[in-house]
Amino acid sequence: MVNFEKDWWLYFVPECYFDTVLLKKLLQTNKRLMHRKGCTNVTRDLDSKRLENFFAVGIIDKDKKDLNYLKNCSSIYVANKLILWQHDKRKIQFVLQFNPPLEKWIIEILNENNLRIEDFEYSRDYKKLKQQIKNDIDNEGDKRLNKLVNAIIKTDCETIRKLRAFLLHLKEKNYSVDINDLINA
Repeated sequence: MVNFEKDWWLYFVPECYFDTVLLKKLLQTNKRLMHRKGCTNVTRDLDSKRLENFFAVGIIDKDKKDLNYLKNCSSIYVANKLILWQHDKRKIQFVLQFNPPLEKWIIEILNENNLRIEDFEYSRDYKKLKQQIKNDIDNEGDKRLNKLVNAIIKTDCETIRKLRAFLLHLKEKNYSVDINDLINA
């Protein structure tokens, strides 16, 4: 029997270590989220026997190629550099998508708040930054990554406020989430 209250973190599936660190900090937990490397692996997990009939939240970024999983979803919120998808058949599964892709998302949020990616020892070049953010980090304890995530959270910009509100609302309401309440969270 699933005990969501006890094991809620097993149902939040971030794509990369940046997503994992950001989610853990926004959800205020030290629990081990179900990190999956790559958008396709996140959606595979949502479709897996482990989650297919359960509440779950995937966190991915907008890639160049559309994901098959999202073909079965409806976008219920598109603003503030975020897209919130709801699965059409499994009304209790959601995907939060950073839009634009993660590297641009990070730089845009920093720029809007008068911060520079170079101040965190990362490259402004999108290809290099993608390598540094997604491929070069092998654990969520990475000091540079945590410094960057902390700075992004401290901006308390509209994107971060909305992301936090979505995550906390989904964690709290999970199976009984009301879509209107969620969107207005």
